Amino acid sequence: MTIKCPRFSSLSSLRTITMATRHAAGALVVGTLALSGSDALAEDGDPSIDLRLFGQNVIEGYEGCHLAFWQANKSPEIDKYAYVLYAPFNDGEELPAWMKVGQTVYEMQREDTVSVNDRALEPLRLYRNSDSTYTALLEVTDQHTDRDNIIADKAKLTITQSKHYPFVISVKGGIYCPATAPSSQSSKAAPAPSGEQPYGDPIPLGPAVPFEKLDAIPAGVRSVVTSDAPECAMDQTAGQGNHYAISDAVTLWEVPCNLYARTGSSVYVVSMNENTDYSTLLTVPPLPGFEDADPNHEIRNPQMDTESGTVTSEYYDGDGTCGTFEAYQLRSVEGEALEFFLTEFREKPECDGVKASARQFPLVYKAQ
Repeated sequence: MTIKCPRFSSLSSLRTITMATRHAAGALVVGTLALSGSDALAEDGDPSIDLRLFGQNVIEGYEGCHLAFWQANKSPEIDKYAYVLYAPFNDGEELPAWMKVGQTVYEMQREDTVSVNDRALEPLRLYRNSDSTYTALLEVTDQHTDRDNIIADKAKLTITQSKHYPFVISVKGGIYCPATAPSSQSSKAAPAPSGEQPYGDPIPLGPAVPFEKLDAIPAGVRSVVTSDAPECAMDQTAGQGNHYAISDAVTLWEVPCNLYARTGSSVYVVSMNENTDYSTLLTVPPLPGFEDADPNHEIRNPQMDTESGTVTSEYYDGDGTCGTFEAYQLRSVEGEALEFFLTEFREKPECDGVKASARQFPLVYKAQ
């Protein structure tokens, strides 16, 4: 169930923010957090926590005083999705914080009993959702004040779930009120940049780095292709492909899938460099109106434009005068996930002996 943001007619300034008296030692917070995790794997075999960044899709234009923490290398003023934890205030009282895991927004209640004065954030804060599925420990190591705002320059958030590995993320943030928000953070979301794509932001890639053998593909990447794209027969291909840097930490792998009479096909996998067990096979989106079709992962005869992150496919059938043209762009969507989006599809179903580039075939679909 998605939590909708409440609306409040009046909020006092940060000076009136009051917190209940808290007495327990910070060590109790750490002990409680440790008990919420486990070294055992999740029952579904996936040990990871699917933490998602969020923005206006969750806070929905809320403009009052609030506590907010976002991924350290992001900015709520620039990035569409940046927040990890967000708690509105009502008449000076901190309400439950919002945190998003997968497609669900959870209300996180403050659980710790650590207390400092109202001109600083506690070095440790503990949050937990109502059924104790998730526990979040916020550690603030560097902070300062800016007028009535408390700004955490350096902090860390550790999220735990039973039988899952802890998720640790570096964050920045603090407590802000709109009347005194510093330049580093405004409680009012910045307008979307001009020219923003309707379905996420395009991802430019580093230059293609070719490989000649399947052995060059990390085991975690090969494993996800084998499990999620059983239609692929990697071993029956020449084993050649490319990989592209998405960032210093993430790589896009173009993995050979099948070898056909006229052409070959590839699939694409996004992988974490430090641990390729965290790899995701990208799905090729269908034409609008054909969403019920079986998931497809293959792109025939793919050509990558790294500047725009767009894969194109020119496929010719019969005598070479009919076929299809497809274009898919890699985009960053909610929660830092990466997905392909269909930007153009052309088709000439009947061969007529008149040769032309597939890019000139009749247009069937073009994204607006």
